[in-house]
Amino acid sequence: MARAFGIDISKHQASADGKKLMNFEAVRNHSEKVSFIASRAGISWGYQDPQFSYHWTQSGQLKVGRIAYHVIYFGESAIAQMDSLFKMLDKGSDFVRDRIALDLEVQGINTRSRITSTTINCLEICKTRTGRYPIVYSRAAWVNSYLNVADMPKVDWWLATYRKANPSPFYTNEHAGPPYLPNGVKTYLIHQTAEKGKSIGAQSHYMDYNRFNGDLKAVQKYFNNPELAIITPPEDKVLFKAKCLVNSLRKRSGPGTNHSIIGHLYIGDVVSVYEERGSWLRIDPKAEIWCSGASNYVYRVSNDDSVNPSKDQKAQCIVSALFKREGPSQQYKIIGNLVRNDVVTIYEEKNGWFRISPNQNIWVCGFTQYMRLL
Repeated sequence: MARAFGIDISKHQASADGKKLMNFEAVRNHSEKVSFIASRAGISWGYQDPQFSYHWTQSGQLKVGRIAYHVIYFGESAIAQMDSLFKMLDKGSDFVRDRIALDLEVQGINTRSRITSTTINCLEICKTRTGRYPIVYSRAAWVNSYLNVADMPKVDWWLATYRKANPSPFYTNEHAGPPYLPNGVKTYLIHQTAEKGKSIGAQSHYMDYNRFNGDLKAVQKYFNNPELAIITPPEDKVLFKAKCLVNSLRKRSGPGTNHSIIGHLYIGDVVSVYEERGSWLRIDPKAEIWCSGASNYVYRVSNDDSVNPSKDQKAQCIVSALFKREGPSQQYKIIGNLVRNDVVTIYEEKNGWFRISPNQNIWVCGFTQYMRLL
């Protein structure tokens, strides 16, 4: 059986300064059809690959199977990491065809139990958001050392097994396959066959190669025929937009506190609302993703309003004294203070800080332990 060919890419396929980008026309014209492309989205909760948006868009235009892979840090919050990933994927993704992969290879100082727990939490959040578990990328020796496979749900595995590398600058041929399987894993979806293959359209010297456990038709079936135009289904009608007013607001898998937590909104986040059920708001056009619509948590904005604070949005200081600063963080110079019960107008919000002057940089911390929105 011929195994369909694919590649995986990141910022390293662009020039070091990011000015020379990967040439996807060369990918299109490659002698062996590139049938799927995995693009690195980011790492943990605080890093987005600077080339991801470009790679994701260009892969879609090639009409190949698309995988967004995200590197997990096991000592960090699963919810925060998945929030970060889905923010990157909110626009221009169609989970009827597109797939997610979790990259498991940075164990740090975490225990096997913690690594397994964080992985399972990320898997479940992804399933809630997309309707299916993500692919899991790793290698057999790592999984055997750090992951309890028996505790995990059934997932598709993307496993790395290479030949011994030739010295630089020589390329290394692909491993013939199949990859080594971790204990408890009976089959694989994708085999990463080389990490020092010849680059296809990239600025880098090397590129990772992959083989699907099946032919081109199998790839098309798995990705629900990516050769059809990737068109985002029409969204449900947007009722209104809502802006988060608190430091952290839980997203849940249904309209009520009895449903599981699957993410967070943060102060200043603006979302579209597609359904109201009691005091709860559905904030995804296709998935069951809800948040509380209580007025002390969100501010309702009509569809044609600016997402910036309303010109008459006011806040009251609720502590004995609150520093005014020249910018939106504690690093800026103190230039005065508010006192308890002072009421100010909010002209701009940035990372939880409020600008309280219409034409000067005068900011105060807007966290709910210091300010109350009126």
